[in-house]
Amino acid sequence: MPSDIASNQEGAALLEAALVLPVLLLLVFGLTDVSLYFWTKSLALKAVQLGARRAILSDAVAVGPGLDPAESATYWYGLPPGARCFPPPGQRTLCPTFQVRCDFEAGCHCTGDACRFRFVARRLGPILSAMQAVMPDLRPENLQITYTTNGFGYVARPVPVQVDVRVSLVGLHYKPLFLGELWGDTLPITASAGVPGEDLLTR
Repeated sequence: MPSDIASNQEGAALLEAALVLPVLLLLVFGLTDVSLYFWTKSLALKAVQLGARRAILSDAVAVGPGLDPAESATYWYGLPPGARCFPPPGQRTLCPTFQVRCDFEAGCHCTGDACRFRFVARRLGPILSAMQAVMPDLRPENLQITYTTNGFGYVARPVPVQVDVRVSLVGLHYKPLFLGELWGDTLPITASAGVPGEDLLTR
């Protein structure tokens, strides 16, 4: 009789283990995937911060009036030199405004007054290199860079004009190691960081 009780207890323990173990493994692997996903997102945020800081000091990947001296001869045409680009409220804005967004796949798209920009892919190199310090697998097609006039500066100020620069990640995904069937094949990784109006270098 005692041996029957012992064997029954062992069987119950095995049954309980068989029921609990899959749930436990699911939790462990799930937490591992979640941790790796958020770690990757953290790296992505650091990467765009480094990229934005490098982009504000590099030649703009968008070439056109306001960002490139060779094409800006008429950018200030007819405007009074020395006037503030963005005067106090109620007065007319003098300087042209633009927002140009560039990426490797689509080139440059712009809205505003001075929108004749083309994309120079080779200028992505220094920005991409800075970002690859923390995310080595980044590719040029994962970068999107936006230049937006920010209201600083004066008429006839030498180009490049004062802009805010924003670097974003596009088309980047995390592939779960364990729970792909549950979460889907990939999870999107998005990150964006901007740096306000310093001088872009032109060489």
